[in-house]
Amino acid sequence: MKKNRKLIALALGMVMALTLLAACAPGTDGPPADLARPEDAIGAGEEGVIEIPTTDIAADAQFADHVTVIVDNNVLSVMNPFSPAAAGTSTNWVFTMVHDRLLNLDADGASFNPGLALTYETTDFQTFRLTLREGVTFHNGDAFTAADVVWTITAAQEYGLGSSAFDQWRPVQTVTAIDDFTVEIVLENVDVDFLFAMTRPMSGILNERAWRAHPDTGAHIGTGAFIIDEFISGDLVRMSRNHNWWNTDHGYEHITENVTLRFVPEMPTRTVMVQTGEAQFSFGTPPGDMDWFMDSPDFQVVTTTSNDPQGLAFNLANPITGDYYFRRAVLHALDREAIGFGAAGPWADGRMTDGTFWGYTTQFRNTNIPIIPRDLDLAREYLERSSYNGEPVTLTTAIMTNIMASQIIQAQLLEIGINIVLDETDSAGLGAFTMYGGTEHQMVMFFYLMTPNAGSVRHSFVPGGGQNRANFNNPEVTALLDEARVTVDLAQREQLYLRVQELVAEELAYTSIFWRRFGNVAANGFGGIRLNPDPASHDLRGVFYVVG
Repeated sequence: MKKNRKLIALALGMVMALTLLAACAPGTDGPPADLARPEDAIGAGEEGVIEIPTTDIAADAQFADHVTVIVDNNVLSVMNPFSPAAAGTSTNWVFTMVHDRLLNLDADGASFNPGLALTYETTDFQTFRLTLREGVTFHNGDAFTAADVVWTITAAQEYGLGSSAFDQWRPVQTVTAIDDFTVEIVLENVDVDFLFAMTRPMSGILNERAWRAHPDTGAHIGTGAFIIDEFISGDLVRMSRNHNWWNTDHGYEHITENVTLRFVPEMPTRTVMVQTGEAQFSFGTPPGDMDWFMDSPDFQVVTTTSNDPQGLAFNLANPITGDYYFRRAVLHALDREAIGFGAAGPWADGRMTDGTFWGYTTQFRNTNIPIIPRDLDLAREYLERSSYNGEPVTLTTAIMTNIMASQIIQAQLLEIGINIVLDETDSAGLGAFTMYGGTEHQMVMFFYLMTPNAGSVRHSFVPGGGQNRANFNNPEVTALLDEARVTVDLAQREQLYLRVQELVAEELAYTSIFWRRFGNVAANGFGGIRLNPDPASHDLRGVFYVVG
């Protein structure tokens, strides 16, 4: 969570930005032709779950005892779903491996399968009765019962303010253990999205005794496929296979014994680790290295387009960024295509065709909202009408891709006279520093977690939401979102969400900058990972690596 506040040297920033702008300025031919293209990789253009292919596995195949996965830009800071700092996508991957949820979402994204709950019943989407699975044990040997569900939900509401777990469980008014394996959950209001909320990685069930006995590591104890053996914040998490996992019908052919997820911030180091066999899989390999991996018979490249917008938020509670004319000036000064290409080359799609702030595959996306075009004359005109007087404006950002994007934004805004100071942190630091209600931050460049379910946008748009980095508080938007939660009719819900996007766009609190396309490199023989458009839902529980 250490921060490094610095003012990038203007000369260096301008040189870098002008170079990038020239490489991808409107009206040019775009990225150099010799860069590897995402469309040449496996899974390009797919929007569903992608199974990483592997070579045919012989009956007598030998499997590696240990697999290392590089988790790229998302530092592994906190392994506690109740913490606001547990915001990175890679942290959710660990939660999926370690903590089981009550329900699981099917690959189609529309149906629910049993998890720790065998069945659920509801007639009104306000009262839910769940029959729990018997014979399940936590990693510390404790038997799983209804009491664990009650405690997890209660603790998330008590200890998790600002966290993703709090957001998932906040609709719950009461949770009651009817008996050891029956739970009744009553919500404050009807909520058609609640079943989906129970499937999220941060909605896993924790063990109260472990939490009480070891406040620092108690949240590591779950009922899932893997057990955390070692966790070094900012570096790695080592896990071993849980041979007592209840889910014997998990659908994975092979599961490795030991898995290390390792945060490697230096892009060249990721490439070397995969090339030398120190890691068998890497998220976020540098675009410039993709040619080598695509040409090598020893590796495979798999791409996914993230559902999460890489976007910019303005703190509406701050005097400068709360000024509508200032926000309008900023948006007219941005060249999204140049920002995207400068941050991630052809592995970012900055060709935004609409002005909505929404997930790439999230339900009910409103494509009729016009985008605010780059127009420096209009930008200067709006800046003159604002209260801005040349003072430094802080842009807080995290992860390397968005730090690079922020450097380009800094140079672009300097063209109209806005003095941007970059505040570089990590995912954990950004989550804690920019919680709803804070007035210290001004602008934030980050990725915003939005699932395929439209209800997930509440995190960014309602007061107290775990990702409400804009201090957004529009009573009409909140009312529409509340109405959408209780509306069963699909067509009616769509109209409500379309209107939400219109209102959010009018306030200019958020803007999408680009979509991130991820190039993931695997050694041949590696498999078992399921990649989703929703990055938080990547499933690494079936990982394996054939060595002979």
